[in-house]
Amino acid sequence: MIQKDPGKCLSTGKERQDRTVQLKSKLDLLSIDVKNPGTAVLLLQCQENSVLIAAVAALSKFASKAQENLEILFECGILEKIVPLMNHEDTFTRRFASKLLAEMAAIPLVRNVLLECEDYVPHFTKVLQNDTDVFAQEFSSLILAHLSKDMYGVAQILNQCPRMDFLFERIQSSDPDVKKNSIEIIYNLLEDPVGFANILGTKTFSFPLIYKLLAEPYPVIQKIALDVLENLVSRNKDDQLQENFQSTGGLQALLNILDNDEWIDVHSKTLNVLALASDNIKTVELLNNIGGILRLFKYMENAMNSKLRHEAFSIIVRLANSSTGRKALYNYGIIDYLLETVAEAVTFDFYEVSCYGIAKMTLDKSAAQELALKNPIKKLLDILKNENLKWFIRQAASFALKELLKADRKNCKNFLDVKGQTLLLWLLKQPIGKISAETQIIAIEALSTVVEYAEFNSTLLNADLVDAMCSSFESKYHQSDELPISSCQAIGKICIDKHGRDLFIRVNGPVRLYNLLKSSESLPVKNAAVQLIQELSADSSLAALLIKAGCFTYMTNEQTDFNIISSWKTCKETLLAAYLPAKFAFTGRLSLHDVTQDGFYVMRRTFCPFPILDDLFRLKICPLDPIYVINFSQPPSDYQDTLNLQYEKEKSQILGTRRTSTRTSISRKSFASIEVINSAMEWKFGKLQPDPYLYEYLELFKCKLIANEIAETSSTTLPGLANMSFIESRARLLGKFVARQMSGPDPDCQCRNHQFDIHISEIKLDIETSVIPLGQVRVGSFLERALLFKVMADKICLPTALVRGQYGKAWVEIAIPKIELLNKQYLKTPSSVNALMSDSENKRTNTSKQLMSLSINSERNLPYDNRNLVTNRNRNSVFNGHKQPIFPTKLLRPNFIVDLIYNPGDLLPIGSLQAKKYCDEIIA
Repeated sequence: MIQKDPGKCLSTGKERQDRTVQLKSKLDLLSIDVKNPGTAVLLLQCQENSVLIAAVAALSKFASKAQENLEILFECGILEKIVPLMNHEDTFTRRFASKLLAEMAAIPLVRNVLLECEDYVPHFTKVLQNDTDVFAQEFSSLILAHLSKDMYGVAQILNQCPRMDFLFERIQSSDPDVKKNSIEIIYNLLEDPVGFANILGTKTFSFPLIYKLLAEPYPVIQKIALDVLENLVSRNKDDQLQENFQSTGGLQALLNILDNDEWIDVHSKTLNVLALASDNIKTVELLNNIGGILRLFKYMENAMNSKLRHEAFSIIVRLANSSTGRKALYNYGIIDYLLETVAEAVTFDFYEVSCYGIAKMTLDKSAAQELALKNPIKKLLDILKNENLKWFIRQAASFALKELLKADRKNCKNFLDVKGQTLLLWLLKQPIGKISAETQIIAIEALSTVVEYAEFNSTLLNADLVDAMCSSFESKYHQSDELPISSCQAIGKICIDKHGRDLFIRVNGPVRLYNLLKSSESLPVKNAAVQLIQELSADSSLAALLIKAGCFTYMTNEQTDFNIISSWKTCKETLLAAYLPAKFAFTGRLSLHDVTQDGFYVMRRTFCPFPILDDLFRLKICPLDPIYVINFSQPPSDYQDTLNLQYEKEKSQILGTRRTSTRTSISRKSFASIEVINSAMEWKFGKLQPDPYLYEYLELFKCKLIANEIAETSSTTLPGLANMSFIESRARLLGKFVARQMSGPDPDCQCRNHQFDIHISEIKLDIETSVIPLGQVRVGSFLERALLFKVMADKICLPTALVRGQYGKAWVEIAIPKIELLNKQYLKTPSSVNALMSDSENKRTNTSKQLMSLSINSERNLPYDNRNLVTNRNRNSVFNGHKQPIFPTKLLRPNFIVDLIYNPGDLLPIGSLQAKKYCDEIIA
């Protein structure tokens, strides 16, 4: 064994290191397998960069595998540990942490956490703007893209970054991921109204920058860029934006994409952008000028699949929405292509587009004429009745059919020649649910279009058609408001013709219309029903049936709709104005401009329901209480003799029947007497009886007027106009005349109740009915005299109002205009009067310069004073050259009551004590 020399082992001045001490404090290399993501999350708190990077990388790989993994990591509390790593000193740690957080931001739970704190958005925005690390830009932009999908995230971005120039800088980045994320942020901001304004207000905003992204080799970037363009061009009413799109070559950029077959993945979205751009008229003009329409035709013909061909065809048809597009399409021969497609479509979807194309091209005059000449009506009807097609395709065919009928009369004739109305009628009769309401609406509109041509009404109109349209009034159709509304509009057109009104009555239309008004809870439907009632009220017969059905009563009682529907009140007034008997019965008043006609009737006592005279004639019913009927028509010269002979013949035949004793003769005579009785019933109760006495009253009074007035006045006064000069004199004269005719044998004796009752009973016994011609009444009280005054005043153009009070009282009111001279000194010379009248005629509206005004007033509380009423002579002297001042009746207002009982012919000022006594006195 070799011994060491101690001397040789002495130190030379350097301290010796003991390596065994370092090995004792150092952990040997540890390799472990982490399979639980929760364990890996715990490793994020490690201080060693190598372990931290390995854990973050493993978690990022795990998160990218599935959406569920992101939720697992969130439940493990990864956000609390990953967010601090965003500011780690190590670059790779920051990158992996940003990547992991960007992946986690895809789920709403993480987005909500990031948005709850207002510090994250400014941080990511700052990194995107200022950090030169491409990886940091990529992941921060991805996080902002996820956050901007949330409305609150958009608000935070807009609040923190009022200027968005950095986004347009980043879409020019060399990194495709940064481009993709930045353009996605722009798209999300455009979806917000405030964000849209901020993006467009950015100085660096430029369409060409977006067009460059369309040429990127990555489809995902192209699609997002197309989404941005879609959002921008869809705002077709923003002229400045559209002009910017047009001037920067946007259409050319989109068409270039369609020319490149390698980009077929984005062709569909490109076509959608072109479709939206075509909604702007100037864009369509530019598209035509650069040959874009022809390029679309070529693309459609060479499309690789039917889907793209259909989309291109849809854009071409969409161009027909503007006149420029229709003209261009017509020049390119679109009509022949549309008709060929309707005849033999590649797929069923082409039927729909072709039908809409035909419908739109009818708006062009030349195209409409060519369509009428080539007559596609039968082809459209074949599509409409093809049960193998879906309803939206058949609805398009019905729409094209409707537009063709509206475009040209020839199409209506062709439609009727092939019995097209039969198919549309079948559609209307289909139960709800089996056919769409939109298709039925279009069918109704198509039929109503044909109805507008009077020459086709005899072929088209029948009871089945009107009944089918009225069927939409039933409650089961009220789920769709448009259907009953369109039916109301169509029936309004049908009832313009007399035959159409008769059919509407035959199918019980008034009652069904009342049921619609009553049962519908939709205000638009009620409004349409009210408008239809108002239109139908132009016919007095229909107005009577509508009143009988209950329309007026319902509209009077329903106050809620009265305050909402503007035409409610007008409809009520129109309804009553069309049938004056009902107006007087319901309101107790006929105004000055309500002119009675033959057939007007008044009930002695009002009762419910209100009787319709035509129904009484049709059913041959004799009411219990008297009904006074007006008929001024001139009876035949031998009317009285014929009436007597008819009465004697009926009486003898009936009496002869009763005297027969044998059974055979009884049977034969009984049968004969039934015919006689039916004839007598028709004679007495089935029609309006002539009234020779009333006719004689009118002729006699006209003779009195001719004797008392200027002969030319009767020819110068027209209905609806009133001659100021003769209102007072005619009212007095007519009042005395009426009292004389209604006073019985003693003109000075007032009518007594028992005397009147006996007289009415005698008349009823004589004519054998309670429907009494007014001329037969020779003893009359307040109502009878006021009624006679009113009906005769209407015949001589004397504006008169008939008013019914309580306890059998009735009276008439008239309007006597007054002339007010505002400056009497100016009227001293005839020349000044003439100058004044000339100025008044030429400048009626300039009231400040008029020295004399004609005011038609009726101061109800002023006492009657003859000095205030200018006589005819004075009027004629004032109105030099205007001897007969004429005024519209509607401008007059009643101010006097005519006394027909106590002092016939006297004028009682309305509101005076005498007038109140005359109107309110109760007869015991």
